[in-house]
Amino acid sequence: MKKLLVLSTAAMLSIGVLSGCGKEDNKSAEGSNGETKLTLWYPEGNTSAAYQEVIDAFNKEHDGEIEAEIEFIPRGNKYAYEDKISAAATSNTLPDLVAMDGPNVANYADAGIIQPIDGMIEEQDQFVDSVIKQGTFEDKLYAISPMESTVALFYNVKMLEEAGITPPKTLEEAWTWDEFYAAAKKLTNKEKGIYGVNWTLDYGEWIIYFTGPTVWSNGGSFIAEDGSKADGYVNGPKTVEALKYLQKFTKEGLVNLQPTPTEFEDGKAAMMLMGSWEWAKLKDYPDTEWGITYYPKSPNGEQVSPSGDWAWGVSTSAKDKEAAAELLNFIHTKENVLKLAAVEDKPPARTDAFAELAEWDKEPLNVLKDQVLETAHPRPLTTSYPVLSTKYGQAVQNIFLGGDVQEELDKVAKEVDTDIDRKN
Repeated sequence: MKKLLVLSTAAMLSIGVLSGCGKEDNKSAEGSNGETKLTLWYPEGNTSAAYQEVIDAFNKEHDGEIEAEIEFIPRGNKYAYEDKISAAATSNTLPDLVAMDGPNVANYADAGIIQPIDGMIEEQDQFVDSVIKQGTFEDKLYAISPMESTVALFYNVKMLEEAGITPPKTLEEAWTWDEFYAAAKKLTNKEKGIYGVNWTLDYGEWIIYFTGPTVWSNGGSFIAEDGSKADGYVNGPKTVEALKYLQKFTKEGLVNLQPTPTEFEDGKAAMMLMGSWEWAKLKDYPDTEWGITYYPKSPNGEQVSPSGDWAWGVSTSAKDKEAAAELLNFIHTKENVLKLAAVEDKPPARTDAFAELAEWDKEPLNVLKDQVLETAHPRPLTTSYPVLSTKYGQAVQNIFLGGDVQEELDKVAKEVDTDIDRKN
């Protein structure tokens, strides 16, 4: 979720440099004994060992017919993986299966890096709606993900009890903006150096991910539904109103603009807007009693939470689409989804997998499950997403520092529309 295509790569994609990739001269390899050879790329990380186990099991089951080899790409810098995909696309050396962060699906599909997988996914009705939406571009399915993610409001149980604040226990009772703001204000104690709420100030992909629901629940958006323009959307009145609301927290000192990495864990913030993966990290702080409640909603808006995770697609270089589909479905069986989600401590992207995880049916993880199943909203599907995400993140940084909301978002609209026009 947290990484995005660098702008240099985005520019290449936007102007169609990669549109000629995937020619028939770059095919799935065939071994000397006639078995199909498949290759996969995935960024090196926590799930590497689990993915290797999945691939080893696949090879054992398909011995003599299909052999898959997964390569884990080191991420020496944020964008090393995406840069490698870009380079492989231009040289027709893409692997058969490509992993990508969810928001990059549209970019990769439009550039001809991945091909549609409609009709290839078994038990597709078992996958949560947000995963299908994330992987769909121009009404065609291009990618599928074994895991999901969300952002919720973590809280310090003792601090809220001492302040007489009762956090919402059901989705229907989720705090409105005003209720969340009032709680943060009451919990802020400047004399003791305690902030009402912490939110990570990572001005990359995180910004559009964690602020998106505030915009959407207020009826705002980032770009036209058909992706044709950003002006009037990312800088529209509803989006501006949402960002002005968030700016209040930083202007009034309810959020620390220079937080330590463990501000919440150390009792220096009473609440924390953070990703679903954070609950596993909090187990390392047994002295901090914590809970989770729902992402706040606008007073008159719908309830929305963010979603999206790394997904798998079939590259346009894959010759044996049937074998690629076999591998794609093996990765996404209920058993393997459970294995991968357990390693990352993330919500599984299959409803039948959720049904086997009793801990997700009770506090505090039921909040994360509710959001994944009921309120998940994918990030904007646009071929200009890398530009939108980057420029929006920079604008929000300036907004949190006191910049004029309308002016900052107007700049974003101009940059994104310039990218769209260049591509067209």
